[in-house]
Amino acid sequence: MSDLNIATTNGQQKVASVVTDEFKQLVENQGYSVPDGYNVANALQGAVLTIGNDRNLATADLDSIKKTLFDMVVQGLSVSKTQAYFIKYGNQLQMQRSYFGTQAVLKRLPEIKDIKAHVVHSGDKFEIGYEDGELVVKDHETSFENLDNEIIGVYAVITKDDGTKEYEVMTKKQIDASWSQAKTKNVQNKFPEEMAKRTVINRAAKNIVNTSTADDALVNSINGTTKNEFDEAEVKDVTPQAKSMIEKLEKMNDAPIKKDIEDPEIEDVKAENRSVIEKMEQTQSQNVIDEPLFHDMTEMSDGYKSVGVDF
Repeated sequence: MSDLNIATTNGQQKVASVVTDEFKQLVENQGYSVPDGYNVANALQGAVLTIGNDRNLATADLDSIKKTLFDMVVQGLSVSKTQAYFIKYGNQLQMQRSYFGTQAVLKRLPEIKDIKAHVVHSGDKFEIGYEDGELVVKDHETSFENLDNEIIGVYAVITKDDGTKEYEVMTKKQIDASWSQAKTKNVQNKFPEEMAKRTVINRAAKNIVNTSTADDALVNSINGTTKNEFDEAEVKDVTPQAKSMIEKLEKMNDAPIKKDIEDPEIEDVKAENRSVIEKMEQTQSQNVIDEPLFHDMTEMSDGYKSVGVDF
């Protein structure tokens, strides 16, 4: 199947067929079941059309496409219901859940009756506390006028089948810290409120999912999709910044330097600069740059500033 083109109708049909067969094996071997009303064939048809009609997504590695589609089906998600969307990193296709998708997935867990998230805006009355050692939201009052105010926090309310509730609360600083690890900031910048809600329910889901009695295939798929959004071991995707930095540093090697700076000092910085550039060029074939190496670039920038050259 490696020569299949998912941009063609024939290729889409074959990929969907392979994923369907793999899912049937999961159902037969482990007794796995999909949510009521979820149509696997329709979900796959909508997904392969979405991928095939996008020139960028369609060029992703075929195995990553199949895995992504399989995860989508296991979690019972639908692209047409805006529960999931696809992003390509390098040549790898990955799925990310929307706020609605994460809600739908968590409701599949046997212990969960409902889960909702709410944004706290500047000017809201918001009170939290502890009851029996557990953090709870005691009060949240807002107004129509506050809805356009800046976001200062977000919280999730998890209602369990036995009627008990659990809360997860995040400050804006905690939200920003979480987003700082994300591979892309475009969605967060465009839809901060919905993304803040999704962030807090993803965080709330961690303990619930990993202690759930749900099928292992579902738990692994949920966790895997959540991890897709963040860099493992806090290694950031800084390839664009790195390329820009290389160009700036290369130009700087030939740029005029202030005359009152001694040449030996300049040449020392240039030598270190060339070394870092060589390292960077060696890693350009990868999709991520190790943070320590990027920190070297930052230090190199500081080094130039120390000898009178600014970016």
